[in-house]
Amino acid sequence: MFSNTRGSIMVMAMIILGTMIFLAAYFLSFTIAGAKTTQSYELSTKAYYLAEAGLAEAIFKLQEDPIWRAAFETMPTAEDPECVGWSISPLTRTSVLESGGSYTVSVVNLGCAKAEISSVGAVTYGEATARKVAKTQVYKAMGNVVSEFGVFSGGPSENIEFSSVNPARIHNGSLFSNNLLKIKNESQVFVDNKALAANNILVDDDAQLLAISCAKNICQTGCEAISECPPESVSLPPLDFDSAEPASYLSQAEQSDCGSVRQDGQSNCFFTPAEFTKVMWDSYPALSLPIGATVYVAGDVNISASQTVTVNGILATDGNIDLGTNLCWMYPAFPYVRCGNPRVIVVSPGAGQSSGLLAQGKVNVSSYLNSLTVQGLIYAGGEAKFSSLNNPTEIHGGLVGRKLTFSSLWNSFDIYLDPEMIVNTFHNAQYSPTITIDHWEENY
Repeated sequence: MFSNTRGSIMVMAMIILGTMIFLAAYFLSFTIAGAKTTQSYELSTKAYYLAEAGLAEAIFKLQEDPIWRAAFETMPTAEDPECVGWSISPLTRTSVLESGGSYTVSVVNLGCAKAEISSVGAVTYGEATARKVAKTQVYKAMGNVVSEFGVFSGGPSENIEFSSVNPARIHNGSLFSNNLLKIKNESQVFVDNKALAANNILVDDDAQLLAISCAKNICQTGCEAISECPPESVSLPPLDFDSAEPASYLSQAEQSDCGSVRQDGQSNCFFTPAEFTKVMWDSYPALSLPIGATVYVAGDVNISASQTVTVNGILATDGNIDLGTNLCWMYPAFPYVRCGNPRVIVVSPGAGQSSGLLAQGKVNVSSYLNSLTVQGLIYAGGEAKFSSLNNPTEIHGGLVGRKLTFSSLWNSFDIYLDPEMIVNTFHNAQYSPTITIDHWEENY
């Protein structure tokens, strides 16, 4: 009996011992598997962050590295309109985060300032390796620094001011002031998109600004809080008025044909103020400048009396442009004095061509003007001032100046943004300073 009991105990002990060994082995196996899973997860996470870091560096280099940026921002040409010629060599970084971390970035040309970026992040730890792939597509829009703004002022300390203006409307675009934007004295200003000011936006209690307002003192829903509250300062972009380059407006005027309106034996479109005044006097009451011509006046342009001037392209001056600042016009030829209210019409000569009123100095549009209709750009290297106009005003294009002042406008003042007209007239199309991320994905 005693012998049987000892045998039973022995068997039970063996069974228990075997069970414990099995459980210990299972637990050890489970622990090892869990450790491997944890290690795999940690390595995968590190690889993912490395792939993301590769994308971030590539985007930074497209923006800041002179070699990458020059390739990415290749301008289209007649020979290569799709910019297929540019390329960027792959970039590899090793020993990132730790000795076994690395990423490799490749940039694929998708067109003019458009690319697909692929980044492969990898981590090696012992015999274990994790690999992640992240991709994004980026591009830069082409235009001009002011091409998204129907109204733009770029003076370092000058403002945009609306005083006793109702209504002023900016259609299809935004407004930008490089300093203050002031809305006062019962003014009503409506902007389809954004009103941006590098300083403050100040609206009197009796006035109204209907826009997405982004400035130092206000950041409404729809503003990019980091980049638009306030926006970066943007200086007035220059126009090439009178350089020796073929694209300057002076050079273009010297090559344009104004023989149909001149009676002084010359045929080009370069005028002194006296010569241009004589052309207007002799053509009274209506002067239509040649279609597609660039007319350049080396001095001030003053359009007054009941003269109607139609600009079928560009009227540029290295002085001021005054429209309706005087009721009467005196000239040393019969009938010596003419009075009335002038009309000014600017017509675009066609797609891809320049049009507008361009002054290195000021543009003054005043109470004696009957009407102003513009298809193109109004540009003032100094102040552009619109005051006491009696009839509606329409600008299809844009208004750009160092300082912009609008006062006592009780009929509609409408600006319809046309970025193409702005770019065509500046002659310096360029890529946007901002890279846009079009698509982002992670491949496992």
